[in-house]
Amino acid sequence: MTGKDDPAELLADGAGQRLASPARQGIKLPAPRDTLVDCVWLPRIIAKARFLRAGKLPPEYADRFCHPTGVDAQFLAFFQITPELILTAATRSEQDVVAWFTWLSSVNPMRIAEWNQIAVNLGRPGYPLAERFPIAKTTTYKHIDTTGMETVFELIEADELEHGFQI
Repeated sequence: MTGKDDPAELLADGAGQRLASPARQGIKLPAPRDTLVDCVWLPRIIAKARFLRAGKLPPEYADRFCHPTGVDAQFLAFFQITPELILTAATRSEQDVVAWFTWLSSVNPMRIAEWNQIAVNLGRPGYPLAERFPIAKTTTYKHIDTTGMETVFELIEADELEHGFQI
């Protein structure tokens, strides 16, 4: 499922190659800050799981789906969810996903607020993914001007905006 096993990777493919934009592959992912049940990243990971199950997630994204060093894994670990559960949840309607997610013992409004604070700061010093953030800027995202960018979400948003991806 993860394709790559190097825990030092964040967003690069190991050779410093940038990932194909989902927009270039004809799919639309929710923006990183979009919410479902007030939870950032939840709509994006569910959409990625749906595209993966349908065989439509670009290979570069499929290889990194729930990768231990990416945002997906941060989300899963925080809420104590397995990749298999996300893939199963993705087969359900949005209403059923909401019911399932809010039913989890690791999910409550305070935990969601805590996750949201962490998520929007991923890559900043003192937050998860900080050690890999400078590397991602010079490898995976070297094609964009990363001046002033301090978070993983900013990199993803800038990359997808550059490719005409609606965020």
